[in-house]
Amino acid sequence: MKDIVTGRFVITHGQRHTKLYKVWEGMKRRCFNKNDHSYKHYGGKGIKVCKEWLHFPPFFEWAKANGYKEGLTIDRIDSNGNYEPKNCRWVSHKVQNRNYSRNHMITYNGETRCLADWADFFKINRATVLFRLKQGKPLPEVFSTSDNRFKAKTNLTIN
Repeated sequence: MKDIVTGRFVITHGQRHTKLYKVWEGMKRRCFNKNDHSYKHYGGKGIKVCKEWLHFPPFFEWAKANGYKEGLTIDRIDSNGNYEPKNCRWVSHKVQNRNYSRNHMITYNGETRCLADWADFFKINRATVLFRLKQGKPLPEVFSTSDNRFKAKTNLTIN
């Protein structure tokens, strides 16, 4: 896939309206456009797009060779590292959301995980975990699965 110049016309890769092209544009916009709402988390932190990926065809070839398919997002393995082949992969939104540098990390019983992973582990709603943390509850209570508010009343009589 290459841009081919023929006289005055440029024959392009034909990918401009694809999801993958939009991913590529978004990646560059976050890193280079100071007016982009996410710039402060990317370009503003010094995160760059490698020279090779400044042009779409090499990015396209890498994406296809490394498992890109509709529904996946590009993820930087090291969230402080650049967009480059050795630091990127294709993952689901769920996996990517756990790789944020702004994630709330919790160490419990000697193991560190993000809040979402602990919530999934204990089968508790994430909002419940966050609410309990903000209330200042100790971690055993934060991760407790018993909640007296919803237990059935035992002496209920229906007439």
